[in-house]
Amino acid sequence: MSTMLALRLALAVLLSVGLAVHGYRKKSLDTSGAVAALIVGFVSFAVSYRFGWILIMFYYTSSKLTKVKEDVKKRLEAEYKEAGQRNYIQVFANSLLASVVAVYFWYHCGEDTHIVTFDPADQQRQLHAHLWCAYLAHYACANGDTWASELGILDKSSPRLVTSFFLQTVPPGTNGGMSRLGTLASALGGAFIGLVFFLMGFAVTSDGLQTNLQQWPIVVLGMVFGLVGSLVDSLLGATLQASYYSKDRKCIVKHASSKEDMSIVKICGFDLLSNEAVNFFSIGITMLLSGYISPLVLQICSQLLF
Repeated sequence: MSTMLALRLALAVLLSVGLAVHGYRKKSLDTSGAVAALIVGFVSFAVSYRFGWILIMFYYTSSKLTKVKEDVKKRLEAEYKEAGQRNYIQVFANSLLASVVAVYFWYHCGEDTHIVTFDPADQQRQLHAHLWCAYLAHYACANGDTWASELGILDKSSPRLVTSFFLQTVPPGTNGGMSRLGTLASALGGAFIGLVFFLMGFAVTSDGLQTNLQQWPIVVLGMVFGLVGSLVDSLLGATLQASYYSKDRKCIVKHASSKEDMSIVKICGFDLLSNEAVNFFSIGITMLLSGYISPLVLQICSQLLF
């Protein structure tokens, strides 16, 4: 084992433990969620510092936004949890596929020292690029959806149901409802993950300053993934995840009926998938789409200025 690898593994242990403990103390993770965060954190940092920092920035910003105007969110969602308090299911729903990609990346590509380029003459570089874009798509989708959920619910205008071609207004917090603020937040959330990737490239790659500067389209790609992921999540949420509204309490509720509340009505969707399942499948679909979207977006952006 090389000295650099041993150092990264040691840091992976320290940083993943720190991530789990910090999340647990701040109530953004419960006990099972902290254990899950420890696992995915170690895997990400053990493979690459860039993988690891993307993971950390996703959870850090998500936790911060969860706490924004908690009092308002409690009134709009009956099942709202203080500071998020994510369990292992929620952590794995938003991190498992990326961890699998990270392990596959390490096994087939080795050290993370190259830029993303879809060079038709270099199959190894193409595999490297596709895996990196799949990882980027994962967290851009997850981050965009989280930012959209946490900020979109605060939009003063009513969200519109995606399956009604945005003609029907629905209560804030409805699965499948999209607002202007939420859509903007999903784009910014995805772009933020792309920006983390871009900046970390200067620290881990060996291709030089000018070459790394030409990786700026990754930020745009992150924004695209944030928007695509949010749209896919909304479509799944509006169709395969039921939304219920209490007329008496004027908030979104999780269950279809309650002995204490007879005013609950169904807004949309079939009760087939949980919120975690919707997140998992929307991330997976966005990762699959990345294989087609990534080369196209990078090519278009590169032709604009270079």
